[in-house]
Amino acid sequence: MDQQKHAEALTGLEAAKHKIAIYWQLYVDWLAEIGWGRLALLALLTIIACGILVLPGLAAWLILVSIFVKIFVRPRRPPLALPGKPSEREAHHE
Repeated sequence: MDQQKHAEALTGLEAAKHKIAIYWQLYVDWLAEIGWGRLALLALLTIIACGILVLPGLAAWLILVSIFVKIFVRPRRPPLALPGKPSEREAHHE
């Protein structure tokens, strides 16, 4: 019986690890695409929320990791062209 509980716990940890990896990648992609202004607003909201919850270490960690990711990770997709304006690729071919 004890081994069965351990096996269930390990299965649950494997599922959680998989979901954490997916959500981390989504967060990194989102951070790479947002501007610095939104990141500053996010940092301010993080400081306020963690101040209310009395977790200043968590706020500092989240902000520093987000800034690090923003600096070193580039967006995967090219930016979308505005309606009515040619994209950079189309402008070079004319």
